[in-house]
Amino acid sequence: MVRKVSFSEQEITLDAIANYHADVQAGLFEFFNGNSEKLKQRYSLERKDKALNDALSELDLSSSMNVLAAVEALIRIDYLNRVYQKKRDQLSRKMRALHDEKANKARLEDDLIQLWRSEVAVKRVLLDDLTGAFKYRHWLAHGRYWSAKLGRKYSFESVFEIAQEFSAVLEAHQRD
Repeated sequence: MVRKVSFSEQEITLDAIANYHADVQAGLFEFFNGNSEKLKQRYSLERKDKALNDALSELDLSSSMNVLAAVEALIRIDYLNRVYQKKRDQLSRKMRALHDEKANKARLEDDLIQLWRSEVAVKRVLLDDLTGAFKYRHWLAHGRYWSAKLGRKYSFESVFEIAQEFSAVLEAHQRD
């Protein structure tokens, strides 16, 4: 018998990530536009603009990673809740069958998103965008050491938009 996952309830919301991103971004602008001694010691005037752009780019990447980790948590929590609560809708039944086969080792893209694709009337382009964003996350999580061929350019804003849209779909189907 597979043991139930004990939920930590420490997952972060998309809104909290967006607020944190905005706060850190504002802090970076304030720091790089200020006259602090640290700033003067660390950067010459010519390097200051590049350093700001580099810091903003890094914030964009790390915030994107956080958003996609939060979406994975939403998907996995939904999966396990459907299994544990024994809901009767078709998606939940298929998820229980998947759980019988793979337990807590269901693969995000190959199993869970695939079930959403086959069992729920959700826009195909949204699931394609989400799958592509998870490929981007994979690249981020593994240190960005290869030239990723993602088919599009991702930013915090584009990843957040995909995450919000899928989160709304997931939430609507949790009420079913």
